[in-house]
Amino acid sequence: MTRSRGIWFGAALVFAAVDVAYVLLLGSSSPRGPEEDLRSYLLTSAILASPAALAGALVWVAWRWRVGDRLSGLDGPARLLAAAVATLPADRLDWGVAMTAELAQVRRRRERWRFALGCTRTAVFPPRGHRAPVAAVAALAVAVAVGAALATGRALPELRVFAVTFAGLAGVLATVAVSRARRPRRPAPGLPIAAAGLVGVVASAALTGYYLRTDASVVLDRPNAILLAVALAAGLWLSLVPPRALTTSRRARRAGLGVGLAIAGGLALNAQLNDISAGQSIGLYILAVPVAALFLTAFFVTVADRSFWAGLQAAVWTVLTACLLGFAVYVVEAFRYWRAGVHPIDGGGIYGPVGVQLHEAIGWMLAAVPLIALPFAVFGAALGTLRGDPRDAVVRFVPASESS
Repeated sequence: MTRSRGIWFGAALVFAAVDVAYVLLLGSSSPRGPEEDLRSYLLTSAILASPAALAGALVWVAWRWRVGDRLSGLDGPARLLAAAVATLPADRLDWGVAMTAELAQVRRRRERWRFALGCTRTAVFPPRGHRAPVAAVAALAVAVAVGAALATGRALPELRVFAVTFAGLAGVLATVAVSRARRPRRPAPGLPIAAAGLVGVVASAALTGYYLRTDASVVLDRPNAILLAVALAAGLWLSLVPPRALTTSRRARRAGLGVGLAIAGGLALNAQLNDISAGQSIGLYILAVPVAALFLTAFFVTVADRSFWAGLQAAVWTVLTACLLGFAVYVVEAFRYWRAGVHPIDGGGIYGPVGVQLHEAIGWMLAAVPLIALPFAVFGAALGTLRGDPRDAVVRFVPASESS
């Protein structure tokens, strides 16, 4: 199989895999009705999933274009080591250079695999001269998780699953971050993004606890509690210690932060200006504005930085900021709508079980918005590459503005 055919065959597999995954997600969120034809239901779901599938295929093709020349001459051990080196934090890149150079001197295949596996372990779990900080952070993480379980078990049992899961995940991420860093350093995305992320996480957790405590009808079942904990822990991780691949473009970080703040602020303004008694909802805003904003942000950042990947970075920072802060906004406004007897998404009457405001906030702001909007960010970035040399924009990972 030629390289070109291999790329497109891989793209077809990615398209099919993403399409199936989205169909399954759609099926879990909107099950087929008892009288609905199965064939038409699956066809409709597949059509709705096609933008995400196409976006996944585009990212695959772009990635293969970028790494194809570099990986084509590498054997298995060298590819494994290259993948491991890519995970190293910025202050340990010299390790990657040294390990790659040393692997080139190893000739026998068995020794190459042994050396590559050893280097991979070292890259993923770098040794430290002093293990005390790692042990201290790990012990603190365990103590916080146990404390969260005891505190919520007595004061707010409905929040216990979320609190323990979030504390555990945050503790694991903190321990890994400390073990991989040579010394403490400021958040890689910059202080503004770190601050916005922290505010979003704290506000989301605080509002969840507040409404569970003050409104007896509100529920937070185990699946949604775990989903909320995972989403907030991931947001905290991206805000403080994201992968190096997301931090190569200053323009992407600034644009993503600004647009994300605008989306969350616009949601609050839209909800406040709506006439709830007339059935004016926030559903159209949630469905349309993030999609348009991510498409345009990814397009313009790609054009400005001449890098497809910079456009995708901008989309990630936009989603991070908009969803964390937007979740807090949605929770507050959803309760205001429900007290008026109006559903916040479609403006109709309240239907379904009572007390699921938190479930809907989690489903819309932390699941639906990213899953719907991110594919259009890929389309925007892909369109932005057409303003110049598409292959150069795909191959260029560090934007021109950062490398000059």
